[in-house]
Parts: sequence; C-alpha cells; structure tokens
Amino acid sequence: MKLPKNYFENLSASKYREYLKLLPNIQQEHTQSLIALILTFAALSFFGIFAINPTLSTIADLEKQLSDDMLVDQQLQTKITNLSTLEQQYDQLGANLTNILSAVPQNADAPLLTAQIATLTQKHHLTLTDYRVDEVELASLPKIAKSQSFVFTLQARGEYKDMLSFATELNQLNRIITVETMEVSRDSNTGSLLVTITGREYFKQ
Repeated sequence: MKLPKNYFENLSASKYREYLKLLPNIQQEHTQSLIALILTFAALSFFGIFAINPTLSTIADLEKQLSDDMLVDQQLQTKITNLSTLEQQYDQLGANLTNILSAVPQNADAPLLTAQIATLTQKHHLTLTDYRVDEVELASLPKIAKSQSFVFTLQARGEYKDMLSFATELNQLNRIITVETMEVSRDSNTGSLLVTITGREYFKQ
C-alpha cells in the first residue's frame, strides 16, 4: 500500500510516536554488526595463525636449505675448477715430471750413483783410480729436516779437457749433485794429470 507524501505531516503526535516505535534502532543494529564483523576477523586471524604457521616454517626451512645447497654447490664448483687447473699443469709437465721426481730420489741409492760416475769417466776417456762414499745416514733423526745427502770423492787420470767435460756433465746428471771441490794435480811418478772431485748427492726420506 502506497502512502501519500504528506501522510506523516497530518499525523497526530500520538500516532507519530507509535510509528516511531515500529522503526528499528539503527544505531544498535550498526553496533551489533560492527562487533560481529570484528569477532569474525579475530576468529579468522586466530585460526589462520595455526593453519599458516606450519607453512611459513616450512618455507623458511626450505629457503635456508636452498641457501646452504647453493653455497655447497659454489664450493664444489671452485674445487672442480682448481682440480681442472692442476690437471692441466700436470699434463704440461708430461715427461719432465719423471726427471723432476728422480732429481731427489726417495733413498740414497749410492751404488747407482757409483755406476753412473764409472760410466761417465769412460765416456770422457778418464781412468777412475779411486772412489769413496762417506757414511750415509739411512734414517732421519728426530727434529731434523727430511732432506738427506752424502759426500763422495773420486780421483781420475786423463787429459785436462776431458776432466772439464767430465765435471760439467757430472753436474747435469738426472740426480741433484753439487761439486764442492775440484783439484787438478800431476802424478809425481807417472807425470800424468789427476783430477780429484768432492761432491754431494741429495735424497729424500
């Protein structure tokens, strides 16, 4: 039923109050709606924390694990690069590596040096008249460097130029040898030249 526009203007005061009683309390309903909305959001937040918290913890753990894995991967890549570089350097050494390792042998091996010197004197037309090796220490003493050495002394007869060639090649053997003294004299009995060489050979234990 449609009321005329001026219907409420012609109402008496008592009738007007009766109509007002029929209208809802707008302020009260607004307050109730607001309280209900706040409680709803509070409930959602409360239960949401319990529902989302495990997921957030899992995400944090996964991010940390990913960071650790990336760090390990970076370290492995660095090691692989270093190993590759070492392999290239090793390949470049090639056959020279054997000579490098044999320059300072793992033991004295004095008989081998004796044989090398005897062969060298024959090559340079010298006659080996004397050869001595000093005492060789076979074991490293405590608190002493592991590099060891022994002294040898040889005497040979021949021509002066052959003696010089012999001394030069002696320093060029595949083992590290140092010539500490070299003396050329003449034999009083035969008048021939004699060369006396004192050298040192190194090895590692």
